[in-house]
Amino acid sequence: MELTSKQKGIKTAVYLVIIAVIALIQNTQGLTLEIGGARCFLLLPVCIILGMGEDEVLAGILGLFGGLLWDMTSAVHLGFNAVFMCVMCFISAALVTYILRNTFIANFVFSTLTVFLYAFLYWLFFIIIKNVKGAELSIINFYFPSALYTAILFPLLWACIYPVKKRLNTPAKTF
Repeated sequence: MELTSKQKGIKTAVYLVIIAVIALIQNTQGLTLEIGGARCFLLLPVCIILGMGEDEVLAGILGLFGGLLWDMTSAVHLGFNAVFMCVMCFISAALVTYILRNTFIANFVFSTLTVFLYAFLYWLFFIIIKNVKGAELSIINFYFPSALYTAILFPLLWACIYPVKKRLNTPAKTF
């Protein structure tokens, strides 16, 4: 049974609110726990979880929205997060649509790959290419520990988001 237009609109609105709340938590000092200076990139796995199993357009829009919210708090890399997250959410949704099944393992693997790829590309484009003195080791001291921290928190994020997603994708019974 297919979702009605109203149900799709409600689902999309709830997804956008979840992403906005996660962006607020991630980008507000003191709301997330920093372990040894490593920060959790919550928006990456949340957008991947919400986007996987949806159509590619919605997944891309969710990633774009999450990336734009992340970019709004940054003065250095305007647009990088939006483009990166849009592309990764689109690819993850396309893979689930045509090749994979939407399982915990698929979500975990793709979220983990996305987080580590993000950490590497960010380090490469905004630290190394800008030739910041002494920043070569920041990938070991900050970016990969942050990516690992995010990957470790993935099961908790999945446990919180998946029931909501499952409920929103269940059509209402009509008699």
